[in-house]
Amino acid sequence: MIARAAEQHGSGNGTSHFVLPASRPESVAPSRRLRTFESFREPAFRWFFVSTLGQMYSAIGQMFVRSFLVYELTDSYAAMGLVALVSGIVQFVLGPYGGVLADRFPKKTVTQVFQFVGLLNAAVIGTLAVLGILEFWHLLISSVSQGTLVALMVPARQAMVSEIVSRDRIMNGVALNTAAMNIMQFAAPLIGGALLATLGAGVTFYVMAACYAIAILTMLPIPTVPAQAGRGSGGLRAALHDITDGFRYIARHRVLRMILLLSFAVSLLGQPFQGLLPGFVQDAFDAGPALAALFMTFSAIGAFLAALVIASLRRRGRGRLLLLMGVFVGAGTLGMAISPWIWLSLPIMILMGVGQAGRMTMGSALIQEQADPAYRGRAMSVLMMQFALMQAGVFVLGIAAELVGVRLAVFITAIALLAMIFLFSALSTTLRRLQ
Repeated sequence: MIARAAEQHGSGNGTSHFVLPASRPESVAPSRRLRTFESFREPAFRWFFVSTLGQMYSAIGQMFVRSFLVYELTDSYAAMGLVALVSGIVQFVLGPYGGVLADRFPKKTVTQVFQFVGLLNAAVIGTLAVLGILEFWHLLISSVSQGTLVALMVPARQAMVSEIVSRDRIMNGVALNTAAMNIMQFAAPLIGGALLATLGAGVTFYVMAACYAIAILTMLPIPTVPAQAGRGSGGLRAALHDITDGFRYIARHRVLRMILLLSFAVSLLGQPFQGLLPGFVQDAFDAGPALAALFMTFSAIGAFLAALVIASLRRRGRGRLLLLMGVFVGAGTLGMAISPWIWLSLPIMILMGVGQAGRMTMGSALIQEQADPAYRGRAMSVLMMQFALMQAGVFVLGIAAELVGVRLAVFITAIALLAMIFLFSALSTTLRRLQ
């Protein structure tokens, strides 16, 4: 019902007229050429890819290490959920303004400013850990800072792909950027867990701060593209007007609306499990950070493979593929809830990784293709609000895990997600027919 109701509101068919910046002519690729690494032909994209590696190592590593430290300090799923919740609230409140920043100012500039904020955040936590005075409330504040960073920077950074590569390479560029993120999903927990176990939290966070510095420096060679919306000034009232205008645009655009509704459903019901993964591994398998990192590594392997496959695909049947990725997430979550063995749970994490990466890559690429350039940052900011929903879901799942046990709580959310995907598949012709 949700899917059909969403389709029946809004005017027109939501088809947008895409206008490319003059500096980015659309390239024509030979039809039989392997497309997997096409975007690497662009020098700016190669620098962007390296910057993504540096930034995502720090971002993913901090989430993993902070989650483990919270559970270690409090022995509470609810505390883990609270840390996720405060970050999610910040992302939800500030996310739309992040889209305004992405449309009003050069996306490269916005990205570098908030990468520096991330550097400071990691350095401060590292110093507190070295001094031996790190406490739970420090990690709570760090989570708020990280939520602010995600809300205000990620829309600009994600939307940069469409400025760096031509339109026919957007899906390829987004997929390769996702592959870089997934390389760090593979490496960051593994390295972070090893550093935490051997050298302590202080060194671990200092390494993350250094990776943010690398991300900032490798953005320098990328050309700065002027803001597409043509508005670089204005106060709070103007920003609120831009936010409202962006939501109206999305509400009228049927394709964007349906992609976002599906993304929100999966983020709320399917992704929260990974936020409790460190505690889940300790509780279900009586293991420490090394095994939790291994679980995340297997998820990242699946995500990396999915990103490479999507980078090679042509623009056909992508709506059905988006729905299939949601099914993978739900099935993987259900499998983790009922699997009693580590050797079975690890391959299930690969399936979850495929679903998560496939869904996020397809969603981001389709939104960047469908949205007009002047609204692209705001459309991406709404997509990024899925992370706020995920954090809220972590909080709810954490409370449920305290009340009924973590396995039963995860089982219930998995069933709810699969039911929701079935409704979208059955009722939404917009998604089924989307090419």
